[in-house]
Amino acid sequence: MSDAICKSKYIDDLFQFIEENISTDFDTELLSNVGYVSRRKLYYDFYSISGHTVKEYVYKRRLSNALALIKMSDITLTDIAFHCGFSSYLTLWRAVKQALGLTPSQYKNGNTYYFFPPFNGKPLQSVTISNETIPQSKCILFYHSRLADIENIAVNTFLQTHPNYSGRIFGRNGKQKGSKFCYELYLSSTDINYDILISHAFETASETPCFSATIATSIVQNDVSKISAAWDYLYYEWLQNSMFESTSEPYFEEYIVKNNNIAKLKLHLPIKERSEDTKITLVDNPELCFITAKATGHNAEEIASQNVMDCITVHYPFILNSSCEIYLSKDKNACVCGIKTDTNSPYFKYENVGRCETTEKHYLLLESSVMGDYNRYVDMLYSFAHDNGMPVNRSEIFAVYGTDDNSYNPEIKMYCPVKFCTE
Repeated sequence: MSDAICKSKYIDDLFQFIEENISTDFDTELLSNVGYVSRRKLYYDFYSISGHTVKEYVYKRRLSNALALIKMSDITLTDIAFHCGFSSYLTLWRAVKQALGLTPSQYKNGNTYYFFPPFNGKPLQSVTISNETIPQSKCILFYHSRLADIENIAVNTFLQTHPNYSGRIFGRNGKQKGSKFCYELYLSSTDINYDILISHAFETASETPCFSATIATSIVQNDVSKISAAWDYLYYEWLQNSMFESTSEPYFEEYIVKNNNIAKLKLHLPIKERSEDTKITLVDNPELCFITAKATGHNAEEIASQNVMDCITVHYPFILNSSCEIYLSKDKNACVCGIKTDTNSPYFKYENVGRCETTEKHYLLLESSVMGDYNRYVDMLYSFAHDNGMPVNRSEIFAVYGTDDNSYNPEIKMYCPVKFCTE
């Protein structure tokens, strides 16, 4: 069992304690007593698992609760401040203004919603956030006919040719060339025999300057399935629940070598504090239209996506040149995938591929710069609607992903149709 999972029980107890006492004046000393740990360990574990400092997390939860009451009730701001753990009317007023650029009355009467849900992450491994420097490196490219396990093949091939290498080794996926897959190695030492490397399927590339950044790191055993799960956890769970987002700086895998063998990997993910939290707004019908396909059972998402792409590639290739937004909806063991098209495009149905449009008058729109886990965002949107007295159908929620060169961090928009009793 991982260290992070061992911590999970007492961290879960802390989150529960915070929720039950969110309106009271408690400090980190009391929390450390609740968890039976030192304050130093509390700080580290809380930050490592949630991606938030204790102070930041408690503040955002209080603000979220206060804003829900401002939006949905006629309770005075003074009473809301007292009920939600703020010291005064003025303290709450300033918090709203600082977070949203709106006064409490402007927020109450507007279409913007702030929602910071309770943490419900499932820790897979420990994550450390620190300022780190990636040294200047020489990049060499390794090409192979097989993608599976190309990382280990590349590093082991290099170590066989340089058994006494003492520098640091970083790596990440490169661009495919013809039928050959690529893995990039970044070597901090200049003591390298390039003639030998070229004879072993390597090509040399340019120097990479050193850079410093705030980096989330996590150490994982050298096992393909565990490495993949660790990256998924970092990108789609930890980041989603944290106060951070990834940057334009590249990710790296650093190889920890002992006795000329790969012992472990240290994952490096450059991050920055989010410019704004995940936000929810009430919008009119966005008038979106998608070509979609539905599939059920195992690999439903992959099958539905492939059906759409096959149809578009053959019959509507112009759409691929103009659209960069992807549709996704999941319900139990079924999945609907699609690609955005023009609302004026003719209706068609071709071998289980059809068209869907937004038809309701109003939608809740959740926007985030962190891709995250689809079901987590659905839970967040559904919980928000429920907490604010908006009956919605969970199965009607869908996501629209904006695609770009940074496939790990596309923009995500979640839409949820809503109806009001006056309509």
